[in-house]
Amino acid sequence: MDKIFIAGLRVPCIIGILPEERQTEQPLMLDLTLETSLQEAGLSHDLKQSIDYAALSREVYTYVRERKAGLLEELGVELCELILSRYRPQRVTIRLGKPQALQYADLAGIEISRCLDGVEDVK
Repeated sequence: MDKIFIAGLRVPCIIGILPEERQTEQPLMLDLTLETSLQEAGLSHDLKQSIDYAALSREVYTYVRERKAGLLEELGVELCELILSRYRPQRVTIRLGKPQALQYADLAGIEISRCLDGVEDVK
């Protein structure tokens, strides 16, 4: 399957469950991978046959800023549902990371994958 990806989208936002996290914005790093056929877009040279990653990144950025989620897990699940319903890829994988979460690590976070048909591959 072909893939469209956005790597390292930085969104300053309210995210977290600790009292100090609810008061001050912190950076959230997002990586998005959408599995979808790019055959028609490649042959037709028509963006309408693909997924507009500029529009996708704007929508995700705005959603994250306005959502002010508590858990990364809830935000990840919501973003998967949003992307699957609006952009219709076969699969979406979202990686969310908080660069300020751990003192001695570059990033701590989660990764969630969901399929359009709701059936996950078992490997």
